[in-house]
This record gives sequence, structure tokens and C-alpha cells, in this order.
Amino acid sequence: MAKVNFKRLGQGASAPANTITDPRDLFNALPEKVSGLDYLRGPQDQVLAAWHERRDERDLVIKMNTGGGKTLVGLLLARSWLNEGIRPVAYLVPDDFLTAQVTNEAQRAGITTTNDPKSPEYQQGRAVLVGTFAKLFNGLSVFGVGGSVSKPPSHGLAGVIIDDAHACIAQADHVFRLRVDAESSAYDELLDLFAADLKVQSPSGYLDLESRHRSAIQEVPFWAWQAKQDQVLSILHPLSTGALKWGWPLVVDSLPLCTGVITSDAFEIYPPCHPTEALLGFSQAQRRVYLTATLADDSVLVRHFGAAPESVARPIFPSSAGDIGDRMILVPQQLVPRATDNEVRELVLDLAEEQNVVVIVPSHARADWWRDDAALVLDRNNIHEGIEKVHQNPQLGLVVLVNRYDGIDLPGDACHVLVIDGLPEALDGPERIAQARLTGSANLLGRQIQRLEQGMGRATRSNEDHAVVLLLGARLAERLNAPEARGFFSPATRVQLDLAAEVASEVEAETLDDLHDIMNQCLERDRDWIAYSKGALAQVRYDASMVVETAKAERLAFSEAMRGDYVSAAREQQSVVNSITDDDATQALQQQRLATYINFFDPSQAQQIQKTANRANMRLLRPLAGVQYERLKAASRPQAEQASSWLQARYESGNDLLLGFNALAQDLDWGPRTDQFEQAVRDLAEHIGHVGQRPEQLPKPGPDNLWALSDGSFCVIEAKSDADAGHPVYKKWAGQLSQAMDWFREQYPSSQSVPVLIHPEERFDSRAAIPSGCRVITTERLARLKKALASFATGLASNDAFRDPARVASLLNDHGLTAAEFKRRFSVEGRY
Repeated sequence: MAKVNFKRLGQGASAPANTITDPRDLFNALPEKVSGLDYLRGPQDQVLAAWHERRDERDLVIKMNTGGGKTLVGLLLARSWLNEGIRPVAYLVPDDFLTAQVTNEAQRAGITTTNDPKSPEYQQGRAVLVGTFAKLFNGLSVFGVGGSVSKPPSHGLAGVIIDDAHACIAQADHVFRLRVDAESSAYDELLDLFAADLKVQSPSGYLDLESRHRSAIQEVPFWAWQAKQDQVLSILHPLSTGALKWGWPLVVDSLPLCTGVITSDAFEIYPPCHPTEALLGFSQAQRRVYLTATLADDSVLVRHFGAAPESVARPIFPSSAGDIGDRMILVPQQLVPRATDNEVRELVLDLAEEQNVVVIVPSHARADWWRDDAALVLDRNNIHEGIEKVHQNPQLGLVVLVNRYDGIDLPGDACHVLVIDGLPEALDGPERIAQARLTGSANLLGRQIQRLEQGMGRATRSNEDHAVVLLLGARLAERLNAPEARGFFSPATRVQLDLAAEVASEVEAETLDDLHDIMNQCLERDRDWIAYSKGALAQVRYDASMVVETAKAERLAFSEAMRGDYVSAAREQQSVVNSITDDDATQALQQQRLATYINFFDPSQAQQIQKTANRANMRLLRPLAGVQYERLKAASRPQAEQASSWLQARYESGNDLLLGFNALAQDLDWGPRTDQFEQAVRDLAEHIGHVGQRPEQLPKPGPDNLWALSDGSFCVIEAKSDADAGHPVYKKWAGQLSQAMDWFREQYPSSQSVPVLIHPEERFDSRAAIPSGCRVITTERLARLKKALASFATGLASNDAFRDPARVASLLNDHGLTAAEFKRRFSVEGRY
């Protein structure tokens, strides 16, 4: 009896699954789908239909919530391209974890994949290459590198799908960067090369770098960087085939346009935009699709990836954004304002006795706070094996992730309680410089919110998952309450945060035990909670894309500069500066970039522009000359009136005020976070009715802090918050305070001042000269101050007392915060 081999025919070139280009029809025609994968979900069908109508556009963004089925969507797009004749095609993800997940999903759908670009199936367009983002984005890419250090492609690439694009973008920041570690002799050569330039910017900052102070950081002035390119090249070139080989081919052609940042750990070099044109596999691909769940600002695709702004501005998404896992998001210190950090910690430890609780912390220093009670502390060195243990054991207990907000999946019983402990912190040089430049700007807030949201999504990887998400830290809670913060979250997360606010207004939680009961309603799957949560999500819709107008001009300016047409680059960059009207810090930063381009053909004009930028944002580079220091003036009204007015402008409610004071107290903590500490000292002045300034950041560096008190006198403050307890005040620190006093007498010749040192000990080393009249805020006195501030804040918040200057005056007096009493109560005389 004759039989037809339909399986062989079904795999031939003319088989339906190999010819259909409409991805929905293609799905139906796939012959080897597993049982249960019989139909597309509504969001998948909607997205695929919209994509098919626009498939000819080169750059497309697809937004779907995690768990919404975007992996299958991406695989169907890739298979559709192959059927159309666009081949070969790569599906790229951030890490090996996700590579395995994509491969498994492809097997379930019956879509052929490979992880080998050499395989005939890939080269001939019969299989989709599944690999990590790093497979394409590296200076030795097998898909080819262009530019002066070129590498011909050994494998072709016509279509690229980048999944979890938000995480891949973060990886790209490191791909287009050269890092010379401090252990390298090249680091010392670069530091010596720019020593004179760095000393002009900040003499003390340069000394910190020389002594490898852990908080030390400086930016090389662009005029010095451009003038010394020959020397820079001669220092770096020997590393181009060794330590720098992965980034060198991608960065070398843009080296004159780059920024150099030096920390105690490394000398890091990076361009203003990613020169993706050097990656031939990416820049020459016919089609590129970016899949993302939490990328709120799509401008980065235009600015750094060179994507078409017209297409990026019209992302593809399903009709509903509510297909997200069930999350109960709670801010313990908002619900129970009097709860201490240690009490919240005990609550988390109680939860970890019954299940896995994953805590994401911003740094190793914060991880130490949990370490003694943690089953695992995971960082980049042990993250993969550690997460495998979490998946295998749902009762492992407390697990701490250090600075890992994306790329980790904790579905099902792996994690039903997720804790975000504090705001994400900048750890490397470029991030720290960006954070300093953009302090107080919406730009910085948006970056922090995006990382927070990525972290909050780790435990709900499908819409069947559920988790309680606890957000810890007063500074984090304060940022969440900022009016502009809401717009940076995805629509579904905004709704879940609104639910949290409704819970806070409904429940009078006296203790954290009450909070535990509320969490159990989610963890034990209370029907009323599920209905309440799902009902709110049902009507959520995706937002229109956020693509700032300046992104295209920034990219054009960079491209012109890469071609050596600096006049055209400056013209485009000027349009960027002109377009920013609501964010002074960001506008000043863009002015500095304008000055960088202009310096190539008109150094004098560049300095004038830099002067303007520095006046608007004194954290930027100081121009060579000509910026005058603006003296600090005390408030013209009594201390209580000034405090009341300032607090009303800063806080909308008593609860907001409590969060603000708590955040201030958290930053006034001994340890390596010196910039946050010094900013908190400045903010403290404003909170109690004085005027503060950080002269160290000004054109002619002065002390860390200067306070103009309401009685007309001044406090000249040097903060050594990272000094070790038990050690005396060393000679160099006493010398810095003396130099700060010399600076003050030069700037304020007829004013009275008190030198103030913040140091754990009031005892000076025998070789140190104690400045006349020196007061020291010691460990004990700082603790006393923080206790007084907590009581002061409680009084201010009670019945909105902060709105009444008379009540503020009484509270200032009661807690020793008046100008007359402050120094006596919260500092001691320096002694030997």
C-alpha cells in the first residue's frame, strides 16, 4: 500500500509554514506546536496584526507586559521574516538565562532555532539564531565591525530582534566604553597626563584620586582631552589588543568626542552617543524590532541606537495593558510612619521564615545590613548559580541581590515577597557623574524610576504570578511621592501604585503586625483582593510613546561630529539646548556638550558657553576663567518664617514632610556615600530656616558646606562622614578645614564664622593644628541631632504645624534648632 510522507513534504521549501508571512496565519500553520498552544492570546493577536501592517518599517518598538507572550510574538516575527526572504535573522536577549527560555518557547511552537551562527540552518535562513545581546554588540563581533579598526563579517545578518530591550540598552552603555582599571600602569599615566587640568578643577578632588579615596571622582575637561589626544592614544593603544579589545574598535574613532571620568577604581572613556554604525550586523540590518515591557522613554533608541524617530514614536502594543501579574505594592514607612528601619527589617525576616523573600539592594554596603540573616547574597560573581538554587528551593529564606534590577526571573513559588531596599545607586564613574550633574532633574528621576520598575517586576513574570512588593527607604518613598514621578512608570504599575495609595488611605495601620495582615490577603489569595486588583487593571491602556524632541537632534549632532563637521554638529546641538525649557540641569548639561563641539573650531566661544552652563549647574566643568563666585546671603526674614515658607513650598502634606525628614536622616549616615551626606547637610540648612551652599562645587573650591544662619553669622563645614571611628582627626583633615576658613575670610572679609568639622571623634591628632573656635559634630552629637530632627518633624507634621510660623518657632526652640542653640547642643569643641 503506497503512503505519502507528509512530514517530509511539510518540511520542504514550499510547505505552508515556510511560505506564509502573516504571522497569525503562520502560527496556525506551524505543524509541530505542543498540545495546549492551540491559539494566540488576544494581546499577541493584536500586536501581530499591527506589526504585519507596518512590517516594512526598519525600526519598530513592541510593548507588551512581562508574561504577555512577547517571546512567542518575537519568534513569529523572526520566522515571518525568513519566509519573506529577509535572512538570516537573530533573536537577541540580555543573558544566557533568557536564551534558554526563548529556545524552549521555540521548541513548544515548532520554530527551528540554533545558537550557532556557523550552522547551515542559520546561514540558509531555515533557523532563527538565538543568542545574547553581546553576541552582536562587541568590538570583535562575528557580524562585522566597521571603522578604522575594521573586522569583516564572517556571518550575515538581515533581521534583528532585541528582546528585553531596556536591559540590553543598559548593557550597551558598557559595550561602548573603555575601562582602564586602577591596577593598570596606563591608569597612572592618564592620571599624570591630566594632573594639572584636574587640579584646576578641584585641588582636593585630585588629592583624593592620588590617595585612591573610594569616593574620589573627576571629569577630564573636554578642552584638555581634545588637546592631548596624541598622548591618550599612545597610552591606550598597547591595551587595544588586550584589556580593551572588546571595546576599542567601537570607541576609537569617536575618541576625541569622548568624556574621560576618573575614579579610584578606573579611568573610563565613553562617547556622548553610542556609535552603533560600527556594528555592521546591526547598522546594516534591513529590519530591527525592539521588544520591551518597561521602557518608558523610547528616546534612547533614537539617541543611542540611531533608530528612526518617526517609527519609534508609534510603538505597537495591545489594546489592554492590564495583563500583568498581581502585585500588592506597599511602602511600610508610609503606612506606619513611626516604624523604624530595624522594625521593618524584622518584618521581612519573619516573612522569610516561611518562604523565599528576595531583597534587591543598591550596593554591597547595603547588603551588609542583611548579610547575617541571608541564606544567599548574590552579585555578578555568583548570580547564575544562586538564582538556580532559588528556583529549586521555595523555602530557602532570605536572598539578597546586589544591584541587580533586571535580567532575573523569579516566577511562581521562587518568590512571592520582593523587597526593593532603597533607591538604585550609581556605582561606576559615568553613572556617578551623570547622577551628580542631574541632581534634582526630571531626567535623573526618570532613570531611577525605570530601574525601580524593572526590579519590581522580578517576581511576576506572567499574569498568573502574584507577589507582595515592599519598597523600603525614606528617600525611595519620597521620590515615589514626587508629582512628576508618576509619569515615568508604565500604566499597569501606575495603577498598582494607586491601589497602594488607596490601601494607605483606607487602613489605619498602627503597627507592622497590621501590615502583615494586609500582605496576607495577597499571599493567601483573598478573593476580594484579587477582584479588587484585577478589576483595577482591566481598564488599563498603554500610553503613547515618549520620544523627546531633542533625541533626533542629539544623534544628528553626534553623527556630524563623527564626520568631522563640527560646525554642523554645533548647529544641531544648539537646537537641542534651545528646545529644553523646563529642566535647568539637563539644559546646562546639553550646553556643555555644545561647548565640546564648538571647542574644535572656536575655543574662546566654547569657554563662554561653558561659563553659562556652569552658572546654571555648578556641578559641571568649571571654565578656564571668568566665573565669579556668588556670595551666600542669609534669609531676609526670621528663621521660623523662612523655615515655614520653605517647607510649604517643598511638601504638600505632613506625611510628605515626615518622609522628607526621614530621607534626610538616612542620608546623614556615616559611610562611603559622601556626596549624599554632603547634600543632606546642605538640605538640612534649608529645612530649619537657614540658607545652604556647597562651595566645593563652585568655580574656586571652598568648603564642603557653607551655612548662612538667620543671625547673620556663618558655619564653614567640612564633612568627613567616611572617616573611621576610633581614629583622631588627622593633620590633612584639619588642614582642609583651615584652608576652608582662609577661603571664607577671602570671600566674606567682614563676616563672622565658625569652623565646623563633621567627624566621628572630637580628638585631633597631635600633629594637627586645630582651627580657632573649631566645633566638631561627632558620632554622639550627630545621633542627638537626628533624634531632634525626628521629633521636630513629628511636631511639624501634626495638624500641619509647618504652615504656621509661630508654631515652627516654638518647635525650633524646643528642639535646640535655633541659630543660637544649634552649635552648643549638636557639636563639641575640638581638642587634643
